[in-house]
Amino acid sequence: MTESPATPPAKSSLRRFWRGVLLALGFVVGLSVIGAGALGWWAWHTWQGLPSIKELAAYQPAQPLRIYATDGTLLAEYGQERRDVLPLAQIPQRMQQALLAIEDARFYEHGAVDFSGLARAAVANVLTGWHGQGGSTISMQVARNFYLTREKTVERKLTEMLLAFKLEQEYGKDRLLELYMNQVYLGERAYGFAAAANIYFGKPISQISVAEAAMLAGLPKAPSAYNPVANPERAKVRQQYILKRMHELGYLTDPQYQQALAEPLELAPDNPALREAAYPVEAARRWALERYGDDVYAMGLDIHTTINMSDQRRADAAMRSRLLDLQASRGYRGPVKTVSLPADGPDGQTVRSLLSSVPDSGDDVIATLVTGHQGTVLRALRRDGSPLDIATTGITFTPANAVNRGAIVYAHDLGNERWQLVALPEMEGALVSLDARSGDILALVGGFDFARNKYDHALQAYRQPGSSFKPFIYSAALEKGYFPGTEVDDTQRLLTAEETGARPWRPKNYSNNYEGFITVRRGLARSKNLVSVSLMQAAGPQFVQQHAVQFGFDAARNPPSLPLALGAGGATPLQMASSYAVFANGGIQVPSRLIKSVNDRLGKVLYAAPVQATGKRVVSARNAWLMDSMLRGVVSTGTAHSAKVLGRDDLAGKTGTSNNARDAWFAGYGGNLVSVVWVGYDQPRSLGGRTGGTVSLPIWIDYMKTALAQREPVPQTDPPAGLVQDGDDFVYSEYTTGTCVADDHDFIRSPFKCQIVNNGGSANVASAPAENDKAAQEAERETILKLFSNDG
Repeated sequence: MTESPATPPAKSSLRRFWRGVLLALGFVVGLSVIGAGALGWWAWHTWQGLPSIKELAAYQPAQPLRIYATDGTLLAEYGQERRDVLPLAQIPQRMQQALLAIEDARFYEHGAVDFSGLARAAVANVLTGWHGQGGSTISMQVARNFYLTREKTVERKLTEMLLAFKLEQEYGKDRLLELYMNQVYLGERAYGFAAAANIYFGKPISQISVAEAAMLAGLPKAPSAYNPVANPERAKVRQQYILKRMHELGYLTDPQYQQALAEPLELAPDNPALREAAYPVEAARRWALERYGDDVYAMGLDIHTTINMSDQRRADAAMRSRLLDLQASRGYRGPVKTVSLPADGPDGQTVRSLLSSVPDSGDDVIATLVTGHQGTVLRALRRDGSPLDIATTGITFTPANAVNRGAIVYAHDLGNERWQLVALPEMEGALVSLDARSGDILALVGGFDFARNKYDHALQAYRQPGSSFKPFIYSAALEKGYFPGTEVDDTQRLLTAEETGARPWRPKNYSNNYEGFITVRRGLARSKNLVSVSLMQAAGPQFVQQHAVQFGFDAARNPPSLPLALGAGGATPLQMASSYAVFANGGIQVPSRLIKSVNDRLGKVLYAAPVQATGKRVVSARNAWLMDSMLRGVVSTGTAHSAKVLGRDDLAGKTGTSNNARDAWFAGYGGNLVSVVWVGYDQPRSLGGRTGGTVSLPIWIDYMKTALAQREPVPQTDPPAGLVQDGDDFVYSEYTTGTCVADDHDFIRSPFKCQIVNNGGSANVASAPAENDKAAQEAERETILKLFSNDG
């Protein structure tokens, strides 16, 4: 029997090797098939579970509330997202090219996913050892920004890719680029490039340069790291890299590239209008919130106010400057605080840290750190570390207010690089200016600095108007038969409890100056308290109060008692302005208004203020004419004569100083512009002997000097029907004929020795409280007693 030859060992090993290889290949193929099947199942399952993308067709992101002045100046913007949504056609090509150059240069060439870009990113990440590149296309970023989180996982990346395919199928590349450029976050609460152009450069996106577009295009990757405000150096490096990419891609020619590289970038300064108009802006915001609810900050509403920014800036500047001067006149009260400094001087970081807790008050009053002094000049540093010389002219230093090295002090910008040492004022002020014919509020200042004190003294503060309330007493007296030529005893006298209805009272004139019998016209011009009290007593407190209420004053805050003749009640500056407008308008009251209109971003008008065609008649034309005549006399010969510096003959108004000089006022008008100024302390206390004529009138003059420049003087009209001249003055015509009731007041000398009780010039007077309403009577009595306790 013959045996088979044995298999050579080498062949046996080779056979086993190939068998292993085939088995391994089969295993790999099997795993690949299984993996592909699993991946396919996952992809199909994930595709089916992708969110609906139909809502992008009607994309309406949250848009902020914006408040504008009447000239279109943007005053403020409220909302978590600052955004302007624009169609792609309105986004300039240079902005689109800058973005594509750095984010997705082949956006219009590849599909929803750029696989070559993903591969390059993966290799780069492996080589560097960290996840520095993502390889996401614009379409993938839209998918992530609208629907997914930013977690860095494989599953999220694969889902992002599938969703990008779905988005491109539905909308196309142009729409996705448009969505991205309107949605991406770019720092400073800016969403989208249109908003970013306004925020960073203060201009619409249609006006930005190539260099500015490149700067903005660098923000999506890391808005905080490349923010030109916070990190200008890093932002500049990234901008230049983007410009280089634009040049390489053929978007820029050589000259364009070099010009863009060399262009200095000027960032937009903080919006000064937001500080200058902070009080009317806050009033408009509260109005919108009350009308539209909490959603108002995302509805994309534009509120157009009646504020005239030229007038508003002048009003704010006049108030701040005069309040600083008033504070300076009381003496410098010392630095905010004093800190220890190293011998070799503080570095920039130390300066910023030390000043961080002491806020500036606008751009014109800044906190500084004193490093030394030379004569009357302090050497100081600003927040950015730059040096500043501060004059101390006119300031007397004592151990209590000494300013040494390490002191933190405020400096006031006087212009032309001149700075003066100041202390922030303790007193507050308010100014309201409105057009008498339309009721439009053109300027409104509610205090020295909204950032320090948000309480609006123009709209919210009820303060004693003092003598500025007297015109309404005189207006009521006209209706009771007491005219400008009527003589009233300007002699101090004691009013009994029977006369006052409360307690004995001895009113007195300012400076205890008395003249005996003088005319009503002179009594108003010289602001004689005794004349005002006598007219109110003769006309009847109840009648006078109800007459004043018709102008818009609150009856509860101005009870019918004799101290009301001296302005012992309560009124806001806005109420005073609206009431004085009645005299400027010939007896007609036009409601004041701050909001002109509201529209959405598409221009649809949601609210429009009623057209002020006619107003409400408050007093007769002849009453208003006489009051206007007497108020003009206050300026020409009375307590407001310093207003004559304005060189106009149509100015009218009244000074006002409340009891113990706690409130100082001036209310007046000219050129159909009514303006009221108040100055006082939040917690009422004496202004130290100052009066409305020395405190508030100068602010009024500073403001009106500019505000009246474009307004023609309003000459006094001829006397209206029902007035006749009698001697040197005017009187209602019915008082020259007929029979009237005898006037038995020994402190009044009427040329007619008579009066007519309620001759119809005013609205009907409300009846006195019912006898059985004891609670109401007692409450009113307590209020009146309080007025007398303040001496009116």
